[in-house]
Amino acid sequence: MKNFLVFFFISSLLILNNCSFDNKSGVWKDHNKKIIQKVKKDNQLEKIFEEIDVFNEEISNKVVVNLPQKIKNVNWLESNLNENNNVPHLSYENKKNRVLKSKKIGKSKFSVDQLESDLFILEDNIFFSDFNGNIYCFSISQQKILWKFNFYKKKYKNIPIKTNLKIINKSLIVSDNLGYFYNIDLNNGKLKWAKNQGVPLTSEIKSSNQKTFLLNQDNKFYIFENKNGKKILDFETFPIILKKNIKQTLALDSRDNLYFVTSAGQIFSLNHVNYKINWIKNIKDATTSDEFGLFYSSPMVVDDQSIYISSAKTTMSIDIFTGKTNWKIPFGTKIKPIISNKFIFLVSNDGFLLNADLSSGKIIWSKKLFKSKNLNTKKIGDVSSLFLLANQLFITTKNGFFFFVNYNDGQIINYTKVAKGFFSKPSVANNKIYIIDKNMSLMIFN
Repeated sequence: MKNFLVFFFISSLLILNNCSFDNKSGVWKDHNKKIIQKVKKDNQLEKIFEEIDVFNEEISNKVVVNLPQKIKNVNWLESNLNENNNVPHLSYENKKNRVLKSKKIGKSKFSVDQLESDLFILEDNIFFSDFNGNIYCFSISQQKILWKFNFYKKKYKNIPIKTNLKIINKSLIVSDNLGYFYNIDLNNGKLKWAKNQGVPLTSEIKSSNQKTFLLNQDNKFYIFENKNGKKILDFETFPIILKKNIKQTLALDSRDNLYFVTSAGQIFSLNHVNYKINWIKNIKDATTSDEFGLFYSSPMVVDDQSIYISSAKTTMSIDIFTGKTNWKIPFGTKIKPIISNKFIFLVSNDGFLLNADLSSGKIIWSKKLFKSKNLNTKKIGDVSSLFLLANQLFITTKNGFFFFVNYNDGQIINYTKVAKGFFSKPSVANNKIYIIDKNMSLMIFN
């Protein structure tokens, strides 16, 4: 074990030493040396190779769980709602009635079992894309498509096109798995500009100070200007040989710092104003990889003090100033955690739900939601999202189910099947739930 740790440490230094940083502007000069110094100083080998047993024990609650006040959200402009990915306790009418189901408004040529799309809301309009490369603007009040845009030629017709979207001012910023990065006018659906990076762009899109941040599938990091797509800088991190449908996660804090997680299992913290790297942390090991040895994570959530993120078998809290681990829970999930007041809520793909203390990671309660004959993952599908709505936990599954769960103990309040399956993740705005079903119809619930 000792020899393995020494080998890993030396290998990490060699990889870091051979990283190719963009030195044209002089910004990244000597950063490889600084990174090595940070790795040595921060001791990146802190217990990451310990074998752990995955937590799956049900625990009854003996603590009063207090929630903050509900917040009414109006628009949903990017993946995970905001720049820090911290979706708060949202208001919802809680009538649980479907108030709209539109006609089919998109194409579903490709299977969506392994892919998921986002749904964006700006005032009265819905924006989303399908896997044929079509991008839509749909009017809620008029119940019709206002415009449709497709950037791609016929030669791509047999390739599923996965786009990532973000609304910035009057524009819809788009990146895709073909390496394109472009800007569409929100008002008319016309193309403003387009760039091609040559390698699939596979991360969430984040932006600040008129700059956009992205990663490609080889974990190369980019910063672009919003107005024209001009590249400000790029630098290579840790590439991986095996490629998988992995969406890398990014987040921003209130101190001009950007955090991103590579598919090789490293977290980078850098200041996006002066372009200085704060720290790098390696969180990939045998306990955070999937069955093929590949790293994946949930979207990270950032607050004023910590980063919260889950991998295949571990959920952890990381200090945003130093990169040190605050605590770990032997519980893995791809689903974004919910941070609320002094608590963190987590749910696994197979419906194991838990609530833990935010400062210590101590588990308050845990519950297996789907353990009866009527409720099993084969019937209802894997869990696909977790929200905190109107003093209850809201969960969706791949096969089209809605679950409302008591946040104090994990007991199911009620549930129903609303569709054959979902094409998009849900978005919540104006006290309503918006989601696109597998048949490409928009549904709205009050």
